[in-house]
Amino acid sequence: MSRAGSRKDAHPVRREPRASVRSGSRKDAHPVRREPRASVRSGSLRELMPIALPIVVSQAIDVLMIFCDRYFLSQIGKEPLAATLSGGILTFMITTLVTGTLAQINPLVAQYRGAGKSREAVTVVHQGLLFTAVFAPAMYLLAQVAAPALFATFNHGGVLLSNEIVYFQILSLTVFTSALRQVFANFFVGIGESLMVTAASFSAVLLNLPLAYALTFGAWGFPRLEIRGAAYATVIAGILPIIILGIRFVARDLQQEFATRRWPAFDRVILYQLIRFGMPAGLETFVNVGGFTFFTMVMYSYSADIAAATTIVLNWDMVSFLPLLGISQGTSSLVGKYLGAKRKLLAKRSAWSGLKAGWIYAGCITLLYFTATTTLVTLFSPSQKIGDYKGVMDAATVMLKISCLYFFFDATYSVLGGILKGAGDTVWTMLVSNTLMWATATAVYLLKDRWNLTPVGAWVCLTVLIFVLGILFFFRFIRGKWLHRLMIAES
Repeated sequence: MSRAGSRKDAHPVRREPRASVRSGSRKDAHPVRREPRASVRSGSLRELMPIALPIVVSQAIDVLMIFCDRYFLSQIGKEPLAATLSGGILTFMITTLVTGTLAQINPLVAQYRGAGKSREAVTVVHQGLLFTAVFAPAMYLLAQVAAPALFATFNHGGVLLSNEIVYFQILSLTVFTSALRQVFANFFVGIGESLMVTAASFSAVLLNLPLAYALTFGAWGFPRLEIRGAAYATVIAGILPIIILGIRFVARDLQQEFATRRWPAFDRVILYQLIRFGMPAGLETFVNVGGFTFFTMVMYSYSADIAAATTIVLNWDMVSFLPLLGISQGTSSLVGKYLGAKRKLLAKRSAWSGLKAGWIYAGCITLLYFTATTTLVTLFSPSQKIGDYKGVMDAATVMLKISCLYFFFDATYSVLGGILKGAGDTVWTMLVSNTLMWATATAVYLLKDRWNLTPVGAWVCLTVLIFVLGILFFFRFIRGKWLHRLMIAES
């Protein structure tokens, strides 16, 4: 199965036509980007990793930025630490409808590239910019109205509520920076230049870490803003990658190959493609994060200790999970290129390579969680407040050990989700994941009040959800219908 079905597929792959990355007109007759050398087996891990690894590193860099912000605030108190998760998740939720839709730029660009339509690949970027200009402000304004009422609904009061609102109101500005960054980053992933995305992410963390430290604690002459300082630093640092990616986008070599300096123009067909396949993906993420936010709010309603413990465990889960998205995006790009070139066997082989990479990574993380549980949990325990944090540490230790059970299925769900959505199977993934996520969140909410469900019991429910999602997505994948989908026009 992992070798695309049989030994007869293991033959030297035919060379792509030399004009396959041109738009078809004489004015585009210029040197083209080289494909991987013939010595690298098409669709293999060796071809995938140069694309996926820089994205994994990029995601890890982004995680490091969030992780350090939360670590700084854990030294101030439990309430600021807890507020970074609830406020951060709500911010992530309002951005996902925009960024989730824009994520479809990656497979669309890859398919146009595989089909030899380079100019259309840039037109996809232009439609992403137009989409951002309309939807990002709308989501931001809606969130400013809804957030305080949402926090209050779950009986978050006192210091926790005030920290949540302040953190969210500032951090939600990242809906603009995240969307613009996604537009350009997904283009570079789609053309196989994922190292550029890593460089841009690295610039953000280089700015964010010292700025967050200075603004949180009032170091080096900066004002002590505590949780507000961490949020401001994240917003400011998010601007730098956009500038770097934008400069690279209009570079001479990309202009020669893709005509990137063209003025953005409306294209009804490609905007429809982006919305038709991207909006279900964006809605899936938006509704899923909404359900996960609901689940988190229920966990926070138990006590301040459980809220802080949930933050610690989900912080490590975030550290572990986001690099999986890098594998998913890299695989989606490679699969999209081969689907666009109508080479289904290579698309299938690429998908299995991505799945193998995800499973290997999941095994490493599971081993780390199981052997270093105490170390991972106590890292967030301030030495001067160790007695106050005992309840937090006990709950977090149990929850992190339970997390060891589901990471393999989480990897399956994440990687296959990227493959299926990248092939255009966005409606099925949306319906299945949204239904199961909200069913679980609602069950936990009802069981907590009616049958006194414990925090550990709630965490077990989350684990079962991930089991089921991993299994369902795997069966959808092996049926193979995604191989016969194509998002771009056949002509």
